[in-house]
Amino acid sequence: MNIRAISVPLTLIALIAITLIFGGSLDPYWGIISLVTLVAILTEMMFIFETSPTGSKEIAFIAILGAISAASRVPFAGIPSIQPSTFIIMVTGAVFGAYAGFMVGMETALLSNFFLGQGPWTPWQMLAWGLAGIVGSSLHRWINRRSFPYVIMLVSFLYAYVYGIIMNLWYWLAFVFPHTWQSFLAVWSLSIYFDTLHAIGNVIFADLFAVQMVRIFNRFRTRFSVFAPTSQGGFECGSKTY
Repeated sequence: MNIRAISVPLTLIALIAITLIFGGSLDPYWGIISLVTLVAILTEMMFIFETSPTGSKEIAFIAILGAISAASRVPFAGIPSIQPSTFIIMVTGAVFGAYAGFMVGMETALLSNFFLGQGPWTPWQMLAWGLAGIVGSSLHRWINRRSFPYVIMLVSFLYAYVYGIIMNLWYWLAFVFPHTWQSFLAVWSLSIYFDTLHAIGNVIFADLFAVQMVRIFNRFRTRFSVFAPTSQGGFECGSKTY
């Protein structure tokens, strides 16, 4: 799972490098090339998860958490970049593992955009929030420590900028020409304000709700026996460990 997760950012980095090297001759096509590449990445990630021996309780639980995360985004649509979804997804990953975190992240983007607007940005949001769940799963060792709220505040603050870079990437590939480092930095500079609001929102939600949400999620995990943690620090889903 970890190797596959690392392959995603490596693929994105390779896409940027190829764009910078061959961008001049392929400028009109990078929008569709990037979209096809992203769909292939998402399909591969979903295939990894869907071929695992997931139980019906885990599937239902992921569907419920995805719906909750998506619904929580909608009321904050009028406030630029501030929403609790990133925080919820990361806590999901921390408590239930990378499988649940990634799937809830993908669901959040897909479901909430039925209300806020679907478009070519949706697959990129699915990837960005799915990766947030994977990053959140690395925080599992901290959830029973008093420092957990501070750790997730720091990680979610930094991840807001990673999320912004991923979303800037699709806009840069599809609409900005020529493809140069200068043009990408120009696009990124325009989003710093919104990325910072996203980061501040993540910190606020983590400060207010991290401890309570972990307690609630742990109670549900114990009561319904879903995504049981293993002695190695991973998560058991059916007969597979993440």
